[in-house]
Amino acid sequence: MKVSREDPFDQNLCIRGLGVLTTYMHSDLYEYVYYLTFKRSMKAYAKDFNDAWEKSIDEDEFFKKIDDPFVQNCRSAQLKLIDLKMELILRFGIEETEDLENGTIVIQSQRFRPFVLLYKRSKSYKKLKLYYLRTLVGIIECLYFYACVLTIQSNKIPLMFKKQFKLPDQEWSWLLNQDDNNVRLLTEVISGLKEDLGQLKRLVQK
Repeated sequence: MKVSREDPFDQNLCIRGLGVLTTYMHSDLYEYVYYLTFKRSMKAYAKDFNDAWEKSIDEDEFFKKIDDPFVQNCRSAQLKLIDLKMELILRFGIEETEDLENGTIVIQSQRFRPFVLLYKRSKSYKKLKLYYLRTLVGIIECLYFYACVLTIQSNKIPLMFKKQFKLPDQEWSWLLNQDDNNVRLLTEVISGLKEDLGQLKRLVQK
């Protein structure tokens, strides 16, 4: 079973799909933080920490001390997504484990899922930075699409919304329904991630 833009809009499924997807996305950024760290700053320990999940590091304090602007940029974006997920849990009483095991909700989470690099461990530090850039761009676009469907209450996103997203500064959000608390929440997260993206682009260009 796959999602389709023709599917009738269901706000509950939409929010829960977004919740599951947010978990996937902040977990994806955790992998970037992990591998960027052990490919440069902590390279001496790379053989011991070569799997982000089997040898996971759950304490953010560890990564907070890493003196690498790319690691800190990615960590900043990751924390914004974690905060988003926690806010969704509070607002909608989401049981994260239950939703992650619910086939219908997991399928819904694929609706706007951004690019995911599966084999980060095999990539060089240089390539990993560029893949992270591509991933962050996709995450921002994904959240914007969710803001759109919550605004128009439909899974069909009009072309005018997609064109609006390419406008500079805060103009990209003008068509969104800021009277909707959930749309406003996504707008705030997107704005923060766009700041991370701007900083990241400057780092890449150096």
